[in-house]
Amino acid sequence: MNPSAIQRGSEALVHVNIDLADLSNGCLLTAVLLYALGMLAYACDFAFAKQRLLAGTAPARVPELVGAAAAAGSVGAVPGGAAAGSGVAAGGPAGPAEPAALASLAARPRWPAGFWLRTAFGLTCVGLFAQITAIAARGLSEHRVPWGNMYEFIAAITCMAVIVLVAASVRFGAYYIGLFVLIPVVLALALDVTLIYTPAGALVPALQSYWIAIHVTTMIVAIGLYTVGAVVTVLYLIADRHGRRAAAGLPSRPAGIIAQLPRPVVLDRLAYRSILFAFPVWTFGVMAGAIWADHAWGRYWGWDPKETWSFITWVVYACFLHARATAGWRGRKAAYIQLVGYVCLLFNVIGINLWVTGLHSYAGVG
Repeated sequence: MNPSAIQRGSEALVHVNIDLADLSNGCLLTAVLLYALGMLAYACDFAFAKQRLLAGTAPARVPELVGAAAAAGSVGAVPGGAAAGSGVAAGGPAGPAEPAALASLAARPRWPAGFWLRTAFGLTCVGLFAQITAIAARGLSEHRVPWGNMYEFIAAITCMAVIVLVAASVRFGAYYIGLFVLIPVVLALALDVTLIYTPAGALVPALQSYWIAIHVTTMIVAIGLYTVGAVVTVLYLIADRHGRRAAAGLPSRPAGIIAQLPRPVVLDRLAYRSILFAFPVWTFGVMAGAIWADHAWGRYWGWDPKETWSFITWVVYACFLHARATAGWRGRKAAYIQLVGYVCLLFNVIGINLWVTGLHSYAGVG
């Protein structure tokens, strides 16, 4: 059924501004389309840059491949050689090349170069504006914070992930993660507007508290950061594996893409920064949730499935941060721990909301 028709059918039950609700639906669909086009433009940028690199008509588009790796004496004459040297350096504890890599990370240009990259980043920014407008219009139509059910929660999480993407691109020149962040964002929003769509309406009584603006907002911020951190960690593992195989003289399929990414140590550092920001926010969100639980149910902690998996997620990410501080666990071992934490997070956000019955069953689906 058309979302607008569903929306109008709920007008008799709650006081909803239908015009604003329809505007929200239209803006979110527009955002999905713009993100999809941006994703395509990022892919074109990778494809054409790969052709230039293979033809030898242009230098590598990522300064770290030349500057930082040269400082470590590990750059070869071909793109695979650059990745190979950096992969070995990043596989274990940080070596002498890390300061140069981190310095190059801070020195990267803040604005995209090349037609396809500028187009992709522009579409991403316009799509982000459309999504923020959709979320704001949804909240105004309902006269409340717009994250009271699964549909609104996913829209907010993906919006936060794109905000982190834009911020990382401008601050660190990390435009290379655009394609890989937008892929899960587009898939999540496509499912959100089709299978999980929920018409605008009032909050269920248990959520009618000012704590929803504190607890849920902090969780949205943390999940957006965790998502970008997980995406960059996957890139790090792929780049590191490519470097190890290249160093051993073995073929590696994604060599063309890896040649356009920064050294693994830089990807590892970017993922680590995302988790460093996310972990204290998640910690505050869990504490705020406990205080809200005491107000709502008369106890701070009851081992409800949502509470349990929030705590499990916190423990796994705490283990990741501890592993990062332990020399023998840096690199791939710590990266695997972070991905386990993100799997726990996904089950907490999706599995608990959709398939497990508990005090936090407010998904509004089905």
